[in-house]
Amino acid sequence: EWNYNGLYVGMSFWDSVARLKEAAALIKQNDRSRPLGCIFGELAGLQDAADKMPDVDIWGVNAYRGISLGDLFDRYSGLTSKPLFMGEYGADAWNAKQNREDVDSQARATKALAQEIATHSSVTGGVCIGGFVFEL
Repeated sequence: EWNYNGLYVGMSFWDSVARLKEAAALIKQNDRSRPLGCIFGELAGLQDAADKMPDVDIWGVNAYRGISLGDLFDRYSGLTSKPLFMGEYGADAWNAKQNREDVDSQARATKALAQEIATHSSVTGGVCIGGFVFEL
């Protein structure tokens, strides 16, 4: 999620893009046999970054939208033709409305999100190649 953290030193979005573009080019100079991925927080600004970083082969998106990822897959496919993986997705075990841990709701949400990812799988013509559950 470098677009949120300024690579942990407060760099601007465009300075971060330049730094990662340079790193990606160096990686590709030394190894073109493996795909190069980059993780972005949500979708705002992704198209700008993707346009400037041609050495990135696959984009990861971290998204926490509740029990559904909504229009994420449709919107992503309009931003870049590169494959997508969900770098982070999931649901917190803490239920703030009830002020307690609620693992049953967490399990329902995680299952629903995983089913959405499967529905948009590249295996069936979608844009997503999978994802990583991140649970608290």
